Amino acid sequence: MTDEQKYLFDLQGFLLVEDVLTHDECDMAIEKIQERMRPMEKTPDGYDANGTWHSAGKLLEAGQPFINLIDHPKLVSVLENIISPKLRMEGAYSFVRSKGCPQFEMHGGYRGGNVNFRYYVHGNNIHTGLTVISFALQDVDDEAGGFACIPGSHKSNFSVPADSRKRLFDMNGGLVRNIPSPKGSAVIFTECLAHGANVWQQDEPRYGLFYKYNDRSAIYHRQDIRLPAQAAFDQMTDNQKCFFNTAWEAFGNTESGRNDVPEYGLKD
Repeated sequence: MTDEQKYLFDLQGFLLVEDVLTHDECDMAIEKIQERMRPMEKTPDGYDANGTWHSAGKLLEAGQPFINLIDHPKLVSVLENIISPKLRMEGAYSFVRSKGCPQFEMHGGYRGGNVNFRYYVHGNNIHTGLTVISFALQDVDDEAGGFACIPGSHKSNFSVPADSRKRLFDMNGGLVRNIPSPKGSAVIFTECLAHGANVWQQDEPRYGLFYKYNDRSAIYHRQDIRLPAQAAFDQMTDNQKCFFNTAWEAFGNTESGRNDVPEYGLKD
């Protein structure tokens, strides 16, 4: 992680990393997402999707380019500096949103203090928990309705007041910034950051791809239902398999604390 990246992440709560995927890899990812996407009845906010929201899971079983993104050097070099050298991947999934879809309302914006939603800097090191990578498989300009956030909100010591939420978290309000992302880039952001997505404006659907990471000693999502199938492990390197090792407590069994030996995907 460069000094400039560290400065920008601490300032904004997110970092744009370009040229993570090639254009051919982006097109391949979209094709495989299209094969797996299923309609959603409700959006994550509980609105009727009306055919404008789809989801796609089990992407790692589809192989490349999803497998290589697990430990992509440009991403891991940042994640190891803001989370921990011992990383765990919480999941990989896609949301496909069509033109005019209900927005994904702003959420987060508070470093609440627990292990998953924390943000602080100590000893010149950034410390955060649950972190998301949003991959741009298409060119997304600042008016398209892609990733949006309130830069700097990850440092807030106070949650947004309930009676001010609608106004302060207005997607078109003064605090929210829509982040343009070129095809093949990735936005890395802490879950402490207030973030969401505006109404998608383009004729071609938005193929969102999201990977979530955490400290190896922390857990947010249930591990059993998000663990990749054997078909995915069969395509991974040993290092990639280690990203799915069981969450462990710092003062637990020392053997379970190793991040260089995979627990899953091993053949007898």
